[in-house]
Amino acid sequence: MVYTLSVDIGGTFTDCVAINEVDGSVITRKTLTSPHDLLEGVFQGLDQIADALKITTPDFLGSVGRFVHATTQSSNAIFSRSGAKTAVITTKGFADTLLIMRATGRVAGLSVFERHHYRNTDKPAPIVDERNIFELNERIDHNGTALVSPKESEIREIANKIKTESYQAVAVCLLFSHKNHDHEAFVGETLRKELPGCFISLSYEVAPVIGEYERSTTTLFNAYVGELIKSYLSRLEKKLQKSGFNEKLLVVQSNGGVAMAAQTIPVMTIESGPAAGIVGTARAAKQLGLENIIATDVGGTTFKVGIINNGDWSYTKETVINQYQLRLPMIDVASIGAGGGSIAWLDSERLRIGPRSAAADPGPACYSNGGTEPTVTDADVVLGYISPDRFLFGDMHLDYELAYNSINNIAEQLFNGDVIAAAAGIRRVVDSQMADLIRKTTLERGYDTREFVMMAYGGAGPTHVCSYGPQAGCQEIIIPSEATVHSALGAAMTDIRFSLSYSDPMVLPKPAKVFEKIYTNLENQGRELLKEAKISERDYSFLRWVEARYRRQVHTIRIPVIGNLSEAGLKIIAEDFHEEYERLYGIGTGLKEAGIELINYGVEVVGHTKKIDPQVIPLLKKNPIPRLKRQAYCNVQRKLIDTAVFEGDKLGAGSIITGPAIIEQPGTTVVILSGWQGDVDKFGNIHITEIIT
Repeated sequence: MVYTLSVDIGGTFTDCVAINEVDGSVITRKTLTSPHDLLEGVFQGLDQIADALKITTPDFLGSVGRFVHATTQSSNAIFSRSGAKTAVITTKGFADTLLIMRATGRVAGLSVFERHHYRNTDKPAPIVDERNIFELNERIDHNGTALVSPKESEIREIANKIKTESYQAVAVCLLFSHKNHDHEAFVGETLRKELPGCFISLSYEVAPVIGEYERSTTTLFNAYVGELIKSYLSRLEKKLQKSGFNEKLLVVQSNGGVAMAAQTIPVMTIESGPAAGIVGTARAAKQLGLENIIATDVGGTTFKVGIINNGDWSYTKETVINQYQLRLPMIDVASIGAGGGSIAWLDSERLRIGPRSAAADPGPACYSNGGTEPTVTDADVVLGYISPDRFLFGDMHLDYELAYNSINNIAEQLFNGDVIAAAAGIRRVVDSQMADLIRKTTLERGYDTREFVMMAYGGAGPTHVCSYGPQAGCQEIIIPSEATVHSALGAAMTDIRFSLSYSDPMVLPKPAKVFEKIYTNLENQGRELLKEAKISERDYSFLRWVEARYRRQVHTIRIPVIGNLSEAGLKIIAEDFHEEYERLYGIGTGLKEAGIELINYGVEVVGHTKKIDPQVIPLLKKNPIPRLKRQAYCNVQRKLIDTAVFEGDKLGAGSIITGPAIIEQPGTTVVILSGWQGDVDKFGNIHITEIIT
């Protein structure tokens, strides 16, 4: 047998998926993430899959033809501020670019609640300060013309200071290097000779686009996490090879694709897991013949929302990490701190959930690992939705009494000592927060939720979607067959992808050949990268796009570019831009007379990989028999009632489950509330719709 293997490391759990490339059967496992050494959680999962196959781990890894990995290592390093000691080299006179930031730096990435208290906001703690920034006497103008060339002696002098101060990484961001990178390349070449042990990050390689601040921060963050990611992937590859794996490791990128470990830009691994989840959602939507999907992922720490519109995802215009604004080709995923491990707390007699999380260590109180604060998972256990004996494939026992006791303080202060009512309150608050984020991600961007189907995955998504989905206005919900490891499954389906871009502001009209030359150059770069990745030419595809704005505006909108450009094609771009502008901001907001300026040009370079068709499950009885009945909270009667509990792996195509009901699947629990029913399709997905009487 040949397997495709994927691993997605989250804040609480590490998800492992093995897909049989012959029959499409899937084996999944979840282990607790091990923050002290991520490889520990990874190999525990691989050992468990090998045990399920009744073979040794080396034999299993020897049968793996493709290994895809999504990791939170870079995100963890940034949030915990445990990256490398980093120096910055920039053009003389521009040392304060990173420190001044944008005017929005005080509030970038903050919630509406935090922005309302503006006087309490501040710029983020700097990753580098003026002592870590070195100025180089060089200059390139806005047209890309070299005015002052850097001197090798000055570069060596800076390198000697960096060596003396024991810096581990260097970020180089020179003015207008996106127009002409000769100076930056020369600096990088010299530094690599002088500082062989340092990780060197060059802005023209990481973010070759207009926007001095965003380009600088992206280059800085790449340097900050670069050595960490490089050494982690190196350790993983070596351990895999020693354990019997003989192929190349593929790493998931924030753009929804994968690259070989050697081709990976470290900062591109930020939020790679959520990106894989969106890829998996797009793939599932295509199999089901759906074009518009709201993807919702409830994990242990966060709640994430992404949009599939007309069968494809969109990219965020700006990535905010710790209030720093980066320029990364990242799938647009909105998130808040609301997940299974989110902590419930009191704020002036108001019940709040998150953003603090119990994470994997100590975890929710019911984990019996030292946690005492109440979490969403504790509430779900108390309400009877989650079985203490069947959590995490039955490998982990939850303590009901600890969960109950953790909620007691909130119950005493807000619910007259009624712990069940307090647990239901925790659930209502967190579900309302989730529904609010969905509305912001859809309605505020011009999408009507009634025209979308909602997909819920992650460990806690299926448990909560029957509450937050209807609140957000969705009329149909889909629980994918492998919901608990959906992002890891999406990672297994990803194509090789490189996001290439170039900046050169030009106001229309301009000859089409000017733009065609830009796209041709980018596509030629892409062909070289795909050759390096050993992708056959017949599997190449190139997706062009442009970011445009009305003249004298600041913000841009991305528009697809179809085929080779002609004068007629430029007119189509202008019309598409105007139409998208009015869809986003309202009819009549466009101003054609202002003229349209094209700013950034890009190509998504895709190397298509083999896709494995999902296994079709057998047709079984329409009305299955529940495994048992247990007390669970009823949203209508507002009390615990006898509720049917079904085993998910014993349901077949055509099975219908009427709420209130609970479906226990390996790794997650599906809750169907009163007034709703679930229908199982041939792939094992559960379609939940309201019962019309």
